[in-house]
Amino acid sequence: MRVSVLIGETCRRLLLDRRREFENFVYGREHYNRERREWLHQLALNNTVLEHLNFYTTYLTRVRAGDIELIASRCPSLASIKISDCDISDLTGFFRAAALLEEFGGGSFSESPGRAGEIVSNEQLERYASVAFPPRLSRLGLSFLGKAEMPILYPVASKLKKLDLLFALLDTEGHCQLLQRCPNLEFLETRNVIGDRGLEVLAQHCKRMKRLRIERGEDMEDVEGVVSQRGLIALAKGCLELEYLAVYVSDITNASLECLGTYSKNLCDFRRFALYLRPGGLTDVGLGYIGQYSPKVRWMLLGFVGESDEGLLEFSKGCPSLQKLEIRGCCFSERALAAAALQLASLRYLWVQGYRSSGDARDLLTMVRPNWNIELIPAKQHLVEDADRGVVIIEEPAHILAYYSLAGARTDFPDSVKPLDPHTLLNPQVIPF
Repeated sequence: MRVSVLIGETCRRLLLDRRREFENFVYGREHYNRERREWLHQLALNNTVLEHLNFYTTYLTRVRAGDIELIASRCPSLASIKISDCDISDLTGFFRAAALLEEFGGGSFSESPGRAGEIVSNEQLERYASVAFPPRLSRLGLSFLGKAEMPILYPVASKLKKLDLLFALLDTEGHCQLLQRCPNLEFLETRNVIGDRGLEVLAQHCKRMKRLRIERGEDMEDVEGVVSQRGLIALAKGCLELEYLAVYVSDITNASLECLGTYSKNLCDFRRFALYLRPGGLTDVGLGYIGQYSPKVRWMLLGFVGESDEGLLEFSKGCPSLQKLEIRGCCFSERALAAAALQLASLRYLWVQGYRSSGDARDLLTMVRPNWNIELIPAKQHLVEDADRGVVIIEEPAHILAYYSLAGARTDFPDSVKPLDPHTLLNPQVIPF
């Protein structure tokens, strides 16, 4: 109880001492009185000028809807709130009180929504029929939203500029039904269950789309839940204002990339680039092209790219601004990785998962230099019980982590991490790990 009171009192003192509005209160993954709900009540009692409150996806899951409503009634300038699980049907009073609310995220729906193909539950519609979002709401993300509850969004759908569906339970058809009602949408986050058909609807109805992020989901029961070159081509031709694109694509062609280059003229910020392919999906020539045409890229993630060391060495001749490089599932040797690290003049961080190990790491000595720390995680095997195949051997690939630090090498790494010591490697009496 004392911690909860301190939270409220501290926020109040910030207001009095600094004599200005306390604009942002974010409460993260803390252990204070999780089982009690007094911290939010104290925050509501001791504050009147909160504008932003965010405890979304935290351990603070047990909250009272009345406390959230009290915050809205005492803080008339509240513009954004993101909460943990709290049934949306219990927040009708909050939505009425939060007249100036522009962003809402979180919440939950207590009953499981109907899956694709099932009859939409009339009971769910009746339960949430009284929910009315504030008139200025333009950014929305509802957890566990299903097709049964989707109609509660329809009255505000045309006003939405940002929509987060990462934790929604919508199938491809649900995405299509909702997106066609959002003509002013500018920012969408969802999973690849949106499918090519969903992207085609997005391209047709959401002409103002600027930022799109599609993450990989586990919605494999929905056969449409994949994104390919078909969806990308439709997106490029339909959403001409697109500025940011991060998509998990199951299949892609040169034609779709060419289409993006032709139509998506606003995709101008290429400081971050990620390309994760199936093994053999990119040749050495293609990897060289990435290096050649990435003059401004600062962060890059590459997975299963190239065919040999020559591809990596050709790649490293470019990328003059690259500071952070992550490589997964590569076929490159330690010698090539060390040479590439030296060639990339701006590189400050290198992480490699899976590579051709020399066994004693001596080939990495080439990139040893002042303030450049190198850590290794050797490959290991462990046994796993499989229902069909019995006991199987799972091999975890070796890792390399290298980074610049003026403070020297860190000392808090676990036993699985072995810092590279050049003196030890050059001493023939020491047995290499």
